Amino acid sequence: MPKRPNDLRERLSPAAVVFALLVLATLAAFAYSQRVKRDPLVLDKVSFVGAPVLEPKDPVHPFTPNGDCVYDRVRIRFRTTISDDGMVQVIKPGGRVVVTLDRGTFLKRYSFHTYYWDGRQRGGGTARPGRYKLRVKLGSERTLVTPGVIRLHRSSEKAKSRC
Repeated sequence: MPKRPNDLRERLSPAAVVFALLVLATLAAFAYSQRVKRDPLVLDKVSFVGAPVLEPKDPVHPFTPNGDCVYDRVRIRFRTTISDDGMVQVIKPGGRVVVTLDRGTFLKRYSFHTYYWDGRQRGGGTARPGRYKLRVKLGSERTLVTPGVIRLHRSSEKAKSRC
């Protein structure tokens, strides 16, 4: 009986083709993730510190905009590793914009940028107590949300003004 010629279609089953494609996709994803790990951070050295309006003291982390001029605002400080035009916003963790601190400003690479937020919302009034995040949009292609949170605390009673 004569031997049948080897047909490629008979040797490759659909399961083998799917398996080979999955292996190739896994290798490509691994190579891409290794490349991304080597890239430097675009936004680093981020800090949120309660800043007193009067009597500068050692910085603390509570932020209570209650009108007593002690820790009524928070200092937001970060460094960018690339230069680009940017927009700096305070957002709720869900992504809703609370206030825009700066729009269309040039953020120079390897320099620190400092902003102060007094707890006000963009429509007026004080923001609710809770956790807020910082979002920096660089150019038209990058939107960066910092890992830390800004904690806005409300004091139980209106403090006497020391301003």
